[in-house]
Amino acid sequence: MRREDLGFVARAPVRHVFAAVVRAPRAAVFAALADPPGWPAWFPGVRSARYASPPPHGVGSIREADVSGTRWVEEMLALDDGQRWAYTVIESSTPLASAQVEVFDVEDAPLGPKESPATRVTSTLAIEPRLLQRLSGPIAPLVMGRVLRHAMANLERQLRAAAR
Repeated sequence: MRREDLGFVARAPVRHVFAAVVRAPRAAVFAALADPPGWPAWFPGVRSARYASPPPHGVGSIREADVSGTRWVEEMLALDDGQRWAYTVIESSTPLASAQVEVFDVEDAPLGPKESPATRVTSTLAIEPRLLQRLSGPIAPLVMGRVLRHAMANLERQLRAAAR
């Protein structure tokens, strides 16, 4: 797959944006996003994930993941503590796109005065789809949105249990 930069989000032929609220502090949500080994506990389909490059992890770090039996190699484009975590896919065992960048933005989500802290997670998936991805048409964003909402609900449960 073709390595891209964050500018690809603006120029990609296809962009999908999904958002979900996690009732947990932003710092905890961001820490979970930036911790690949923890993903299998809350993100559906992720069997394993790890940084393949040595710490400290930041822009340029490599992450490898097994998602539902497919292998993904990603290069971090942003790791802005508490705000943004983004990567470009540089290799995939099932390249559905010629290029792909995914950005997770996190921000405080205002709730009522008696509510616990909450975080809005916005995921932007920018792709240059190959034929198979294009053929999935309107179904793919529905599935991807459902997966993100499910992942964020799982993460919320995990963070609440850890806080107890």
